[in-house]
Amino acid sequence: MRYSIATNWDLSLLDRLEGTSVESLYGQMWGDPLGGGRMSLFIPKVGRNEVATFITETRKRGFGFNYLINGTCLDNLEFTKKAYENIAGHLEWVASTGADMVTVTLPFLAEMVKKEFPHLKVAVSSFARVQNVHLARAWEEMGVAKIILPESVSRDFKSLRLIRKAVGCELELIANHCCLFQCVLDLHHRNMVSHGSQADHPCGGFAPDYCKLACQRLKILKPVELIKSTWIRPEDVPYYEEIGIDCLKLVERFRGTESLLHIIQAYEEKRFDGNLVELLTLPQQGVYLSPNLDLLNRNDLIEPEKMEQVMAVLREPFPGRVYIDNRKLDGFLEHFKETDCFRMDCRQCGYCESVARKVISMDEQWREEMISRFDQALERLITGEIAGLHARTLTE
Repeated sequence: MRYSIATNWDLSLLDRLEGTSVESLYGQMWGDPLGGGRMSLFIPKVGRNEVATFITETRKRGFGFNYLINGTCLDNLEFTKKAYENIAGHLEWVASTGADMVTVTLPFLAEMVKKEFPHLKVAVSSFARVQNVHLARAWEEMGVAKIILPESVSRDFKSLRLIRKAVGCELELIANHCCLFQCVLDLHHRNMVSHGSQADHPCGGFAPDYCKLACQRLKILKPVELIKSTWIRPEDVPYYEEIGIDCLKLVERFRGTESLLHIIQAYEEKRFDGNLVELLTLPQQGVYLSPNLDLLNRNDLIEPEKMEQVMAVLREPFPGRVYIDNRKLDGFLEHFKETDCFRMDCRQCGYCESVARKVISMDEQWREEMISRFDQALERLITGEIAGLHARTLTE
């Protein structure tokens, strides 16, 4: 199995990835005009010069570099004079860095890149939710070299096999994400992070993450959601090799170097003894880089004290309070080879519930306290308290 791993723009990361199965890195500069899959709050503040230098060093070492332009919306400005010129200019710069691939969500951008920058390979983002043969073929006919499949099909082996049979382009799956299965927040969150990372968007990078609050709360309220999240264990990589998945994508762009190396080591060894939480996108102490909190400390928009209370809830680390025993998950994936989770009523199936009871340990007192704190944080957003308002004053 080959791997694509996030970059945090630390040059020492490149040195330590040499000799591994990593074939490429991916990332996006801070304040990118087109936006992408992470808000500016969680992107290291690197500009064009630093990015170009890093990509040059990446290519010198024989790695590919996939630059992300995978926002879901450009505010309908992409066909106007100024915006089109800005997009074209930005793509010219991306091409000049030595990046060999760009990831897009919008078909318009895929076609633009193929026509105007034919030396750049195009990957379609998981944000495009390519989860069946029809969509996969449509993107391949546009000329994409890679389809990054959505997490929702990671355990849908029938769909994976059908897509693999239908297209010849490279197929990639995200291995260590912990998104909710069939998440009701999905569309909102994709648009939120896209606009929250675009340099010239009116929000200016300001985006209190209601979606992440609701997501993390549900994982604590219903621990089974941690099992239903369609991550891929290191031990289960051979299943995906057998199907014909070409590459696994490892996240996260705002992780520290040691954490990224810890993750790639586990997947290369195809074994991990310990708490699976360590490999997933869940809050952890000392693992992530410092967020750009100045984007949220906006007296003109919100009450900073209330915002800090909200952010404190999101930063609460899971390890030490939540333990997912990876060894007890051996054989876990067998069930999904014959199960159609997309059409299944989870309440009738009960498989993930039974697994959760066996493999998850959670500090019950902490769990109750955190549910209360999440409820309070969400209330501050929903009622307008974070903006210095209350819902009842809006209707009076």
